[in-house]
Amino acid sequence: MLWRELRLISFSDHPAVDLPETQDPQPATALSIDARTWYVDVQFMGAAEYIATGVLDLPGGGLALVDPGPATALEGIEKGLGARGYALEDVRAVLLTHIHLDHAGATGTIAAPRPALDVYVHARGAPHVADPSRLLESARRLYGDQMDALWGEVRPVPEEQVHAIEDGDAVALGKGEEARRLRVAYTPGHATHHVSYLDEASGTAFAGDTAGQRTTGVDYVLPVTPPPDVDLPAWQDSLDTLRQMDPERLFCTHFGPHDDPEAHLDQMETRLRAWAEDVRDGFEEGADDEALATAFDEEKIRQIERHVPEVRRTPYVHFGRPRESWHGLARYWRTREEA
Repeated sequence: MLWRELRLISFSDHPAVDLPETQDPQPATALSIDARTWYVDVQFMGAAEYIATGVLDLPGGGLALVDPGPATALEGIEKGLGARGYALEDVRAVLLTHIHLDHAGATGTIAAPRPALDVYVHARGAPHVADPSRLLESARRLYGDQMDALWGEVRPVPEEQVHAIEDGDAVALGKGEEARRLRVAYTPGHATHHVSYLDEASGTAFAGDTAGQRTTGVDYVLPVTPPPDVDLPAWQDSLDTLRQMDPERLFCTHFGPHDDPEAHLDQMETRLRAWAEDVRDGFEEGADDEALATAFDEEKIRQIERHVPEVRRTPYVHFGRPRESWHGLARYWRTREEA
């Protein structure tokens, strides 16, 4: 990857944030999907229902984690695993949908002390998991004194533990013929280094951010389109890829499982297209970017308030960041104009 491209990698889904007041931690939650598939609410910044780490029980013993989240939420993972009688020492593999810090920041902290642990990540992201130094240099310029409070220590993963994966690969986890198999699909649009995993045992597609943000039990899908990687045609193809997987359910890192994959993807596709058109049409008003971003943010938050119960809005309004999604879509349209 060229350094110019590397500098443009987004580090999370909400860059340049105003730090929330850390909420009183909720009880550690380890929630079931089926007998061998579950997830942990990592309680990022003390907030429930924002980052969900998928957990797979492996044949022969041990666990695999999907998107462990940032290092600042590691205590939440440990509590969630402990609720089921497990510890980080039981983790045999980490699967990353992409390398944004809110999904992958804790990976090195988990993997480095455990040399037998395998980390799976798209080939575009693999070099930066093994050596995150340039990413962190740019991230620190972006976040400044917020960096450590948001993400904590981002440790490198030893290169021999990193497995670069591509579209069409299959990952086998566990021992022997009973190994748990996950099919890999390249699903860019949100990020150029994004993959999704179809777990054949549970029928669950772990879709990262490609399927947007939606809290389990809430019928509202929020596109997450921060700069700089937004690519609408690629994203449309990725939504079609998820449909072709024919999963029994989708799992969104933000947040949790959804048993209506077709309706979910239709809603995501419709809203992503509408948001993109709103941003493009807004350019004609002649206002400056911050005014346009503010108007977009306020309108989308009003929509969220109409559809999401008040007690479940915080992940959508604070962490979903429609304002940052405006900037990602604006960059997409302007890049197309310059091409």
